[in-house]
Amino acid sequence: MISRLSFLFAGVLSAGLLGSAHAQVGDQVAPVLAHPLFKDAGRGPAGTYTLPGGLSVLLSQSQGYLLSGTVQAKYEAPSGLSVSGGTGAAQATSAQGVSGANATFKNVAAAIGVLSGYGDGLAGPLEQFLNRPDVPAQLERGFSIRADPFTISARTEAGVLKVTISQVQVPAEAFLPVKTVLPARKAAARPVVLRVYSDFQCPFCQKFETETLPTLLAKLPDDVSIEFHQFPLEQIHPLARPSAEASECAGQQGKFWAYKDALFTDRSWLASNPQEVFTRLAGKVGLDVPAFQKCVDTRAGKAAVDAGLLEAMKLGVNGTPTVFVNGFRAGNAYDANGLLNLINFARVAGAVPAPTPVKP
Repeated sequence: MISRLSFLFAGVLSAGLLGSAHAQVGDQVAPVLAHPLFKDAGRGPAGTYTLPGGLSVLLSQSQGYLLSGTVQAKYEAPSGLSVSGGTGAAQATSAQGVSGANATFKNVAAAIGVLSGYGDGLAGPLEQFLNRPDVPAQLERGFSIRADPFTISARTEAGVLKVTISQVQVPAEAFLPVKTVLPARKAAARPVVLRVYSDFQCPFCQKFETETLPTLLAKLPDDVSIEFHQFPLEQIHPLARPSAEASECAGQQGKFWAYKDALFTDRSWLASNPQEVFTRLAGKVGLDVPAFQKCVDTRAGKAAVDAGLLEAMKLGVNGTPTVFVNGFRAGNAYDANGLLNLINFARVAGAVPAPTPVKP
C-alpha cells in the first residue's frame, strides 16, 4: 500500500517522470560521473564524492553499474516549527534557519535529480515536497517515498540530511505465474524474466510489439524469458477484453504467441466484426477452429484475464505497455537498448529469482 507521504509526493510530481532519462541509478556509472555536477568533485574512499557547496555523494556501484546514490548535507531544522492536523502551519523563529534549510533542500534535490536521470523533472517536485511544513518532523524519523521507477528515502541524523535514491524492486512473489511464456533458449541458475503488461487494443502496445519487441528479440540474451501479462483497459478499450480472452483460447492450444502477433499485426478486428476476425486469425495460425470457437463462446479464457487484471492493479500498473525486468520496472518500454541494459542491471543487482511459470 502506498504510504501517505508517497501519496502526497505523487500529488506534487503529478504528471510523473515522462520521457527518456539520461544516465541514472540503474544504469552504468561512467556517464553519471561525466555529468557537470561531478566536474570538480573530490573523490574519497568507497565511492564517496565531495561536491562544491558542501554536498557529499556516496555512489553504490557493482560491475560498472550504479545501484544507488546517497546525497548528504549539513542540516539544521528550522526552529519553532508547529505542525498540526497535517496542514503544517510552520512558524520559524529564525528566518535564517528556514532559508538555510531551503538552500539545503534545493541543493540536495538537484543532486538527486541528476542521479535519477530526470534532472529538474524530479528535482523540482522533490524540493517542493521537502519544503512542506510537515516534512521536518518526518525527517527525524526517516521516510521513504515512491517516484516510480525509484524509491527515495530521507532522514536526518546528527545534523546531517541523508537522501538516498534507488530503483524500486518488486518481490518475486508479487508476480503471477502465467502460461503465456516465451521460454529462454538456455537454462540459467539465476533466470531473468521480462514481463510485459499489455492491452491488445492499445496503440502504444502495438508500437511496442511491432517496433520495440522485434529489435529486442534480435539481441536478447539466451537465458531471458518473456512473459505476456493480460491488462485490458476495459474502460477505454471495449474490445480489449474480448481479444485478450481470444488470445488465452489460442494459448490453450499452445499457439498464444503466434495468435498474439496476429492480433497486433492484423488490426481489422478493430474496424469490422471482431469475432469473425478472431476466428479467421485462428485458422491462419493453425488452430483447431471449432475448439477455439467453443473456448471463445464459453469464455474459457476469462479467468486468466481476470487474474491478470487483479495482478496488475496490485502492482500499481496504471498504463500499457508496462515492462518489468525481474523486479525492476522499466522507465521507457519502447527503448530496446534500455531494456537490454536493465537486464544486465538486474543480474548485477541480484534481483529476486522469478517464480516458476505455470506450464501450458
